[in-house]
Amino acid sequence: MDDLQETVRESLHKLPKDIVVLLRRQNLLRSLVQRMVIDQACTAVQLPAEKLDQAIASFCEQHGLSDEERLEGYLSHQGLIKPDLIHQLEIPLKVQYLSLKEFSAKAEAHFLKRKEELDQFTYSLLRVEDSDLAHELYLQIEAGEADFTVLATEHSQGRERASHGLVGPASLGRAHPLLRQRLRTATPGVLLEPFKIEQWWVVTRLEERQLATFDSNMQKRMAIELFDGWIEQQTNQLISAVRGDQFENGALT
Repeated sequence: MDDLQETVRESLHKLPKDIVVLLRRQNLLRSLVQRMVIDQACTAVQLPAEKLDQAIASFCEQHGLSDEERLEGYLSHQGLIKPDLIHQLEIPLKVQYLSLKEFSAKAEAHFLKRKEELDQFTYSLLRVEDSDLAHELYLQIEAGEADFTVLATEHSQGRERASHGLVGPASLGRAHPLLRQRLRTATPGVLLEPFKIEQWWVVTRLEERQLATFDSNMQKRMAIELFDGWIEQQTNQLISAVRGDQFENGALT
C-alpha cells in the first residue's frame, strides 16, 4: 500500500476537468476519492471463491432476486453490470480481511482507549424541576407504591418520558458527567436518591450494565475502526493534493 496515494492521484489526473468540477459541485468528489483509496488498498486481496458466492447468494436473497431475470432487472434499474455488483459485494469482505491483517496488533490498545464508550447501560430515569416532587416520586417507587415507568410517563419533563423513563442500552458517553458517574458505580436494581443536575432533580435506577469485552468480534470491530481512520487520513491528504492540483490547472472555477 506504499504507493497508494500516487496511484489514486494519477487516476484522478486522468479525469476530464469538467467531470472533476461536476463531482465537486455535487459534493461527490470526496466520496469518490475515498472509494478509490479503499479499492486501491484492497487490490492485492484475493478472496476464496466460496466467500464471494455466499455474498452474492445472500444479496440476491435479501433483495428477492430469485432468478437471473430478476437479477438483470435489478442491475438495469441501478445502471450496473454484474461485475460492478460483484465488486461492490467483495469490497466489504476485503476490508475485513485487510483490517485484521494490518491492524489486529493495535486492536486491543484501541479497545482499551474506547472501552468506556463501548460499555452499554440500561437505566430508568425521570427528571423534574421541583425538589419536593422528585423526593415524593422517589419514595413512592422505593416503597413499591408506584411503578417507575408509570411515574416517568406521568411526571418526567425530559425526552425519556416518551420511552416511559427507560434509556438504553446505550453508551454513557453523551450523558451528563454527574449522571455518568452515578450510573457507573450504581448497583443494578437499586434506586438512587434524587440528586440535582443543573435545573433538574433526577431519580434514576441502573437496570443493566453490559461491559464490553475484547473477544474475536470486538477485535474485528476495532481493526475496522482503525482501518477506517487510516482511510480517512489518506482521503484527507489526497483531497488536499487534488485541490492543489486544481488550483495549478485552473479547474476550481
